[in-house]
Amino acid sequence: MGGLARRATIIRDLERAGKQLLIVDAGNSLFEAKGSPSSTERKKARVIATAYQRMGYHAVNVGSNDLLAGIEFLRDLQRDIHLPLLSSNILDEKGGKPLFETLAIFDVGGVRVGLLSLTSGFAPHERMATKGYIISDPMEAAKRETAKLRRDCHIIVALCNMGSFQEYVGLVKQVEKVGFILGSGGKGSYHQIIQSDRGWKALLFQTYTKGQYLGRIDLKVVGGSHDFVDLSRMAHMEKQIKSIERQMDSYRSGTGSAKSIPQDKREEYIRRLEEFKKRTEAQLKKLEEDSREKNTFISSPIRLDDKVKEDEEVKELVDQFKKGS
Repeated sequence: MGGLARRATIIRDLERAGKQLLIVDAGNSLFEAKGSPSSTERKKARVIATAYQRMGYHAVNVGSNDLLAGIEFLRDLQRDIHLPLLSSNILDEKGGKPLFETLAIFDVGGVRVGLLSLTSGFAPHERMATKGYIISDPMEAAKRETAKLRRDCHIIVALCNMGSFQEYVGLVKQVEKVGFILGSGGKGSYHQIIQSDRGWKALLFQTYTKGQYLGRIDLKVVGGSHDFVDLSRMAHMEKQIKSIERQMDSYRSGTGSAKSIPQDKREEYIRRLEEFKKRTEAQLKKLEEDSREKNTFISSPIRLDDKVKEDEEVKELVDQFKKGS
């Protein structure tokens, strides 16, 4: 829970700077993956939900771990704390109707962003409260909700609690028009492009688990464009070019590690580096040209360590829980 107060600081600093924010969670934030939660764990989940509400979260995906205390616990959080829970494929066990809002649309700085929310099935612990709901096929739910969103939205974002990378790939191949996938579940972090067989591209992001990072994505949207250019890749290329130039200077002067390399070898290395530099500069120029005509984004995950000051309001909330638990 230590990262909650630091997360609040980052969000409030961005708001003070005048940034137009859409604050979302991809799921699995309330409970860890184990059996039926204890009374203390349920109180902790309520503290997390309260902190999210105070931070101004716009949507929170219901992940498989979030269901560990049962569906009524989540509906109580939604009612009592006004936690904006979202799920496109968690349905009432009897009637098959959605138990939460299935989609949401937000205007962020003049850009209409549509959200859908998915979780894949899981094997419940024998002591878990699983009555009252079913988890329907996430791919079918994604097709249905995307069809609704594409009429009115510039960008469609899928909040996904999935168990494997292959499920993300399956989503892109089966459901086009999803531009961004924000993931939780499984292991590791992701920052990559997934492309369908028909050429549609989706950008997948997933930060490390246990609240160690806050994922930040800055978008610039150009009317009529559906492709996104990764500006962080441009920054990487600029650093790469400078590194190549330093290596060439070292070979030319015969200093450092190049001192023991014969002259003819150094000249060969310089030639190869010059070719690599030209290719990198050409790629950078192409990205710069694309960035003037297409949508752009920068992804910059923020590590919630001791360097980030804790927000006093959320810190007090967490401290009160710790004293009473």
